[in-house]
Amino acid sequence: MTFRFAAVISHPIQHYAPIFRELGKVPGMQVKVFYGCQWGVRQTHDPDFGCTFAWDVPLLEGYDYQFLPLRREPDKLGFWDVDNPEIARCLSEYSPHAMWVHGYGHRTCWRAVSWAQRRCAVLHFGDSELLRPRSLVRRVAKHLVLRYFFRRCDAFITIGDNNEAYYARYGVPGSKMFRGACPIDLQRFRQTLAAPDRPSRGEMRARFGLPADAVVAVFSGKMVPIKRPGDLVEAVGRLRDRGVGLHALFVGDGPLRSELEAQVRACRLENEIRFSGFVNQRDIPLVLEAGDLLAIPSERDAHPLAVAESMAVGHPIVASDRVGCVGATDSARPGVNALVYPMGDTRALAKALEQLVRDGELRRRMGQASLELVAGQDVSAAVGAVLRAVGALHHRYKQPWNEVPEAFFRGLDEKRLAA
Repeated sequence: MTFRFAAVISHPIQHYAPIFRELGKVPGMQVKVFYGCQWGVRQTHDPDFGCTFAWDVPLLEGYDYQFLPLRREPDKLGFWDVDNPEIARCLSEYSPHAMWVHGYGHRTCWRAVSWAQRRCAVLHFGDSELLRPRSLVRRVAKHLVLRYFFRRCDAFITIGDNNEAYYARYGVPGSKMFRGACPIDLQRFRQTLAAPDRPSRGEMRARFGLPADAVVAVFSGKMVPIKRPGDLVEAVGRLRDRGVGLHALFVGDGPLRSELEAQVRACRLENEIRFSGFVNQRDIPLVLEAGDLLAIPSERDAHPLAVAESMAVGHPIVASDRVGCVGATDSARPGVNALVYPMGDTRALAKALEQLVRDGELRRRMGQASLELVAGQDVSAAVGAVLRAVGALHHRYKQPWNEVPEAFFRGLDEKRLAA
């Protein structure tokens, strides 16, 4: 009898599909993913990117999955929009021993957790943090609602310092937390960068009109207000006025694109700043590698995957103090591979960027640290956390899991010791 593992998630997401594929390779484990809707698989309009696209990497290969019947087809991914009333029936038919529930922001997540009580173990995954201000009403509501929801979960796959602080605020003990990652597929990145027919770094720079010898800061993400891309434009202008040569490449698209281009023209920065437009997953490693560092000036960014992606190409990180993956044991570590500044302070942002422009050794050292630390942001880190959680819950669920051979759990113990 195999150990049946389920995942309940709103839609196929390019960074999580590899987790399910790898879990499906674990001897003795059967995996099935229940998706709330088909966003990301078919052509979908994303208002934050300002375009219609489908991801160009495989999202549904290598594991079993099912698209759940919807109450109604969603035009956004809000709480009431992703609602699949038949989730309980589908889970009963599959009868999982343990279940990954992705977040709490959709009605279907609550339906799944309600079904799971006394039937199977619940492993929660989310990227929330406490860095941004919240109103008193919102804090009180979350205190009541989340403590109730989290008490019904058996384990938490965490992704960093701020994420663990968030869970602790709502009553989750450290013994229930298992550090994993909000992962990137590091193997895919490395294969892309090592391909013999890939465009060179110089060719990629030429494609965007970037000088071969310039220091280039990359902004990667949706061009929306919470990402504050205009702060980087302002910082580049400040440095230009002081005679510091920094170029910037904006990777992505969104509703602020035209406003940013107008800001660039108004500041006469057309020679320093370039825009790539939307870049899909297969080309992201090559486009990022054309730069020298990542700038992420967001006012709200729970755990931006652009950080781990940039680490994979050896970038130092310049991040605001509102970025959720900044922490002593997180992906962006202050003084190790990251410089951190107060959000919204463009003078401080310019100063941090200037440090990396002027000090090539600092840039090299922090870039090397990123390359070493990025292993902790790989798919394998998330998979390992899931297996450690399942192994730790064996004693609690020994009776309902008694049909699963003990050899499966002994294998998990060996994996934990090896890790």
